[in-house]
Amino acid sequence: MTDFPAPELVVDNARLAQLCELWRTLPSLALDTEFIRVSTFYPRAGLIQVGDGDGCYLLDPLSLDAWQPFIDILMAADIVKIMHSCSEDLVVFKYFYDCMPGPIFDTQKAAGFLGHGYSISYLNLVLHITGVELSKGETRSDWLKRPLSANQIKYAALDVAYLPRLYQELSAALAHEGKLDYLREECERMRQVSLATENPDNWPELYRSMGAAWRLNARQLGALRQMSIWREQVSRQRDKPRAWIARDADLITLAQKLPADRQALTQLPDLNRNIYQQDADALLAAIADSEPVAAAIADNLEGAPMSQTQRAVLKRCQQAVRAVAAQTGIAEELLARKKQLITLMHLNQPSSRDDNELRWPEDLAGWQRTLLATPLAPIISGDAASEAVS
Repeated sequence: MTDFPAPELVVDNARLAQLCELWRTLPSLALDTEFIRVSTFYPRAGLIQVGDGDGCYLLDPLSLDAWQPFIDILMAADIVKIMHSCSEDLVVFKYFYDCMPGPIFDTQKAAGFLGHGYSISYLNLVLHITGVELSKGETRSDWLKRPLSANQIKYAALDVAYLPRLYQELSAALAHEGKLDYLREECERMRQVSLATENPDNWPELYRSMGAAWRLNARQLGALRQMSIWREQVSRQRDKPRAWIARDADLITLAQKLPADRQALTQLPDLNRNIYQQDADALLAAIADSEPVAAAIADNLEGAPMSQTQRAVLKRCQQAVRAVAAQTGIAEELLARKKQLITLMHLNQPSSRDDNELRWPEDLAGWQRTLLATPLAPIISGDAASEAVS
């Protein structure tokens, strides 16, 4: 790391407070995290990396405990937090500090707006913009083990060392192309998605994303919904991965069979062991207490096989998105993924609409709608003009 001073491992609360006084005066700050999340629901923070453009600092969560000055930095609205592919980092910050950093500038997202592809790695983006080739290094390290090795310290520091330069280059390019507001909106959406995951009010909708849910009737879907809520609660209470509590396939099987007692439950093979032992009563109660979902929901779940006409409409939509991507340089996946287009189609079935305006899913209703409304409206509406899309 010849272009940067040696990274500093921060293990003293007084030193952290001193650094935070400096960082509070800066317009932007690079951030990254190293964590372990193998056998737990929540990540275990091993390091918090900070780059201020002059130096790299590794904050040690195993030594520090006076975090409020740093939390104030994370929440400061006038300091841009620069990160790369930050969805998992946001989970770490939310769990460890009980806050959601903002505003954020995700360099991977920014690159996706500028023709570098949807999910370019930090290493490749650094190489493309700076010409510096970084090694993968300690990607599988135990970040909770102390002392940290010299290689771990170097690797962790490099993860933030180049972020300030990437931010300067990418933000200037986005501003030049009139896309900076698009990126800001997309990054704010990432923050809101991370917050929504921990909001119990959103858990009743999680069952709808299970791949086989469309096979179930309204009564079965009601049971699946109730069991999904139960799993979210228990996974957090026990701090264990969802699949360790009950796999999606387990919940689908239970919803299909609707066992009423332990004897019926034991007749179902290959379920997670906990379901037969520790959680049998709770799951049976969830099934018994559940109510059918609305017929309109049961009839319109995503994942069901599409008709030939629907497949043709989807294909034309994808072609239109591809054309906009080619015209704007924005990655297709940022504009609209297949699942989002299917949702758009579901929302605008003839039976669901009473006017000529398209209904847009929430995750397409912002900057994407600005670019996609004109080419997609005639296709979704079945206008003859859709035949001209190529």
